Amino acid sequence: MDTVSIERCKNYEYDIVYNCVEKLVDNLGGWKTFIKPGDRVAVKPNLLMYKKPEEAATTHPAVVKAVISQVQKAGGNVIIAESPGGPYSRTMLRYVYRATGIEKAADETGAVLNYDLRVTKINSPDSKYVKSLEILKPLADADVIINIPKLKTHASMVYTGAVKNMFGAVAGTAKTDLHLRMPDYNDFADSLIDVYLSAKPEISIMDAVEGMEGYGPSAGTPKHIGLLLASSNGFALDIAAAKIIKIPPEKIPVLKNAEKRGLADYNSINIIGENIENITINDFYVPALYGVKRQGFLKRSFLKLINKQSRPKPVISEEKCTRCGNCVKICPADAIDIQNGDIPLIDYKKCICCFCCHELCDYKAIDIRRGFVSRLMTDRRLSGLRS
Repeated sequence: MDTVSIERCKNYEYDIVYNCVEKLVDNLGGWKTFIKPGDRVAVKPNLLMYKKPEEAATTHPAVVKAVISQVQKAGGNVIIAESPGGPYSRTMLRYVYRATGIEKAADETGAVLNYDLRVTKINSPDSKYVKSLEILKPLADADVIINIPKLKTHASMVYTGAVKNMFGAVAGTAKTDLHLRMPDYNDFADSLIDVYLSAKPEISIMDAVEGMEGYGPSAGTPKHIGLLLASSNGFALDIAAAKIIKIPPEKIPVLKNAEKRGLADYNSINIIGENIENITINDFYVPALYGVKRQGFLKRSFLKLINKQSRPKPVISEEKCTRCGNCVKICPADAIDIQNGDIPLIDYKKCICCFCCHELCDYKAIDIRRGFVSRLMTDRRLSGLRS
């Protein structure tokens, strides 16, 4: 039975965060369980894009700093490594490190910020889809990987946490290639599982002090949860987090597929610290982004047709769009075009609905809209997920 440690953490005041992280890890056997003196330790936060900490799109620097300080105290040598969305370049890394507050956390602890753009190919023959994978060199070289995800909703995967965060182990455009190869949500969920298993973090410590609800992982709204969670098993951690925000784990593609593959058990988790029943969030907003849930009177062929017509799609706001062209560059399906400085146009015949454009738009100018039939048959607060 996998153990998940949960502690209340009311805000990001550093001393409070430090003590909470210490309790979390002590509940799991202490840092000596994960780190030996002299170990090369790669810390992998969620640095999706250049967002300020208060926007709740990235792991808060106070959590990263607390983890680094305790790892160093245990004798580990720390490097911070992440591949944000978009181009994997020194300029992008510098910009993201600075905007998210991670550069300051590194300066204050003496941890190294990774600017090595090299990747290392690793083989994973037991994976379902991703049999070989190129991951960031500092992660491949590390003796220990510490995964520090952020609890957020996700436009295509419903939720993002410990397992999904390791997708950032894949550099730059290689992430785009995986999106293109796996346009089906369930297949993409399996590829995320493959990446997580290939990267193999020893422990995941989740920042859920301020999570993100709504249209995450970048365009949603900060939501106070007041928790930190940790586990050596990312699937167990995500199951616990999902239950806290009251999304049945089987409604999350990554967890549903992990359970089918024998990697997760929804009902066999040992919780240490806070009791989940006492900390659930009843009003955590999860948009209804999926197609129509099957009803008894609908035949499978008809349901397939309805879902094709009602599948959510990205829509560009003419008022918010600055015509920067970033969505054109990051679209894995090459489905967006911009000409003569006009608003970008989306070719929905090419669009695979991965929502990378929505996820990485700096100006929240790309909305996700569902068809009329889908809006009629699914509740805006995802009653289909919570039933």
